[in-house]
Amino acid sequence: MNKMVANGCNSVMLTVWWERVYPQPNSKPNWAQLDNQINHAINNLGVKVAIRIHLGRHIASIKGFWTTEDAVTDFRGKPLTNYYDNNHFSFAHQPSIERAKDFVREVAERYKNLQKNGKMVYISVVNTPQHELGFTYQNQQWPEKEYIAIFDHSKWSMIKFRDWAKEKYTTIRTLNSYWGTAYKSFSEVEPYINWWNVQDSFRGQRGKDWYLFRHLMIRDYYEQIIATIKEVEPTYKVAAEYGGIADNLTLQRGTFAFKDLSRKADFFKIVNDGFQRDLGYNNLSPNQKFYAEAAFFDLATSDDLVNYVKKNVEYGCELMLLLVEYDNGTDFEKILPAVKEAVRTLYNPSPAISFKDSVTYRVSQLIDNREFVFNDWKSKSTNGAYKIKIKLDEDILNDNKKIENPLPDIVDNTPPIVTPPPPPVTTIPNQLPIVTLKDYTKEIVVNQNFQFRLPENLFFDNDGFISFIEILESPTWIGFNRFEVNFQGKAPHLGKYSIKVRVYDNNGGSIESYIYLDIIQPIVDLELIKGDYFDVPIEPYGYITNNRILYLDALPEKLNIIARCNLDSVNFVFDITGPYRFKGSSDKLPYNVFGEGRGAKFPVGNYTLSAKAYKRDSVVTSKTVTFSVKASLNNASNNIINEWVNYPNPFGKICNVKIPETEDAEKLTFAYYTVNGKKQNIKKEYINIVEKTAYIDLGHFNIPSGNYILEVSRDSVVIKTIRITKID
Repeated sequence: MNKMVANGCNSVMLTVWWERVYPQPNSKPNWAQLDNQINHAINNLGVKVAIRIHLGRHIASIKGFWTTEDAVTDFRGKPLTNYYDNNHFSFAHQPSIERAKDFVREVAERYKNLQKNGKMVYISVVNTPQHELGFTYQNQQWPEKEYIAIFDHSKWSMIKFRDWAKEKYTTIRTLNSYWGTAYKSFSEVEPYINWWNVQDSFRGQRGKDWYLFRHLMIRDYYEQIIATIKEVEPTYKVAAEYGGIADNLTLQRGTFAFKDLSRKADFFKIVNDGFQRDLGYNNLSPNQKFYAEAAFFDLATSDDLVNYVKKNVEYGCELMLLLVEYDNGTDFEKILPAVKEAVRTLYNPSPAISFKDSVTYRVSQLIDNREFVFNDWKSKSTNGAYKIKIKLDEDILNDNKKIENPLPDIVDNTPPIVTPPPPPVTTIPNQLPIVTLKDYTKEIVVNQNFQFRLPENLFFDNDGFISFIEILESPTWIGFNRFEVNFQGKAPHLGKYSIKVRVYDNNGGSIESYIYLDIIQPIVDLELIKGDYFDVPIEPYGYITNNRILYLDALPEKLNIIARCNLDSVNFVFDITGPYRFKGSSDKLPYNVFGEGRGAKFPVGNYTLSAKAYKRDSVVTSKTVTFSVKASLNNASNNIINEWVNYPNPFGKICNVKIPETEDAEKLTFAYYTVNGKKQNIKKEYINIVEKTAYIDLGHFNIPSGNYILEVSRDSVVIKTIRITKID
């Protein structure tokens, strides 16, 4: 604190830990450390303070505050125990919220004189182990590994979700018609869960309702917190601290609709990439301000931290939180240049912000395909080089209303069947479990972490049920949780391995059986599909293999390509070269080149497509294919391109020119003339010649739309001029 203030910082942020002030419900409150830090900051250093109240607690210290039944719970039914076993209460359990409000009120009362004397910057209240507002995005039961998780599936949340669904749909028949389910009553209703792709849990109307309900729980909870703080002192400024408002984890956090979540807040935090800055800044309320935060470990170098400060100042940021944990020299020296940059620039007026373009994105788009929205922003902003004015349409909030004219439930008037009394009980010998699928084999990718459950019907008991399964023999790299019938591990070698199991029924009978693991290489297949599969079934047009010919008159106008892979949790990077060039990435299923619901029209010519699958910045598998595109399957004359013809016309980035067979293409040079008549030579690196066709990449020149003259020369002598048209 002393060193940061000595270098120009004018305020400090201090965390109030509920479990440290009150280790037990009947503990005498311990304010000593916090009081001493505040006194030192204000009276000795002469700076202001901001307070972050953390309402999470270690799972072992929740007794007397809330119970595990009241705790926030993930989709596996596990209470939150992530990041040193931190836990917090469910937003659906009002008694726990009331206890939390009492503590927040006590903090606000204790330090309200600081606010009255102008020494308090703001108060924020956080709940997750990462010190954020909203739901956390992962869980862990030590010593098992962390896993991506969706919250909150606690008892109280499910009760509240069912009540909310009943209020919205009135009848179970109406809900089933919207969700595509077959529930018999609202007591059965629950969110959809995809254990292997948790983000898929928010697809369709059922998923959107689940997302909306979680949003309303966060909003209601935090507005109660804000009201509690302002009841103590109306002039308090309250901040909403989200970990992200549109990054890869925002879907799990439930914070895409941050405008509505923050409607009662005075500040909210915007994180450190250009897309989220454009999004957050342009959706502030007139009375709101934003701030930014970076720790010394968030970015690789001091220069990166300095640039981060500069970018936020460009957006009019008036408050920067810069965090260093240890006074060990190295960490402090890394962040010090950023501190000095913030001190130098935050006091200077920011210039007017100039936006290159404007666009509207919907929250429902971000939920279904954040990648599509992000890539669209990258294209419009030239990968963040320009600022884009983004309007956020929180369209999903419109679904928070009662469905009019609900369908009446179907009443079953069938008279009850009167069953005769049961016959006298006779002793029947126990039947042993049976194996329903002989030689069950699970394919596993070599050197990749795996996790899978046995099919529920693999073993069956005719006169009872399967009580548990135990492992008798298995490879050393296999782990097994018999309570969840869950296998996990990493296979180091190719080949087929057996696992010997013993299966017990509820009467103590057992059988021994084998299951098999087939360890295989990663596989990538590239499939051609129609480019409009967003919210509609995928329409396939076959796999793209080497030397395949695509005939445009037999295909849809817009095409997309998906990578089918036996890996999960990867990031695919695609690169298409040829008459049309494109680079893209995809980080969730189905992995696709252009983004969901998008596609491209391929000009005639020869192409190379590369697909690389990454995990943690390392390529784990890849595939490269070459294919060609022709105009017509039945009319060969349509496939003939005349000499010196340019196509497509007009073009976007790649202008293609058919070269005569008699020309030595390697001896040709190319140039174009701008609208002002200035000649621009085109470097060889931007020209790819394949089978007498020159693929000329003019995308690197950033030329505007319009008409140009393309000039072709041989030995410095002009042999051809061609009129070309560029479009955006």
